[in-house]
Amino acid sequence: MGANVTVKSYRKEREAEIMGGLEKAMVKVKALVQRQAIANVMPPKPSGKLHPNYKDTSRLASSIAEFSHMEKDANTITAVIGTNVNYGLFLELGITRKDNSVVHYPWLFPAVELKRKEIIETIKAAGGKNIDIEVVGGVYEKGD
Repeated sequence: MGANVTVKSYRKEREAEIMGGLEKAMVKVKALVQRQAIANVMPPKPSGKLHPNYKDTSRLASSIAEFSHMEKDANTITAVIGTNVNYGLFLELGITRKDNSVVHYPWLFPAVELKRKEIIETIKAAGGKNIDIEVVGGVYEKGD
């Protein structure tokens, strides 16, 4: 008497399901941090009292909404929140090209730090209970 045994692995399907859930969670995370970063640069912050040349044009806030995006590869999903407006970096780090006249007013790092617990909870709830979660805030990567 012979026995037929079939072993079927659902690993790929399960991995795809987990990655799909994590991708949806990262979209929520991006929106969460993006909203906080925008709130951090909207009036009355930074105050004109801190910097005599400050004029709110909402350019930095709108650039955060336009620049922010998702990046992913086979093993990584990244929410990128930032700006392509050069003075966003100057405000964040408190530096200028010519002098030190820009007041240090971090807006991105505090956005991530304020939402850190919620970021981790969102990812864990989406199936990330047993994965390494790295929350990196306010990182500047020099472009071309």
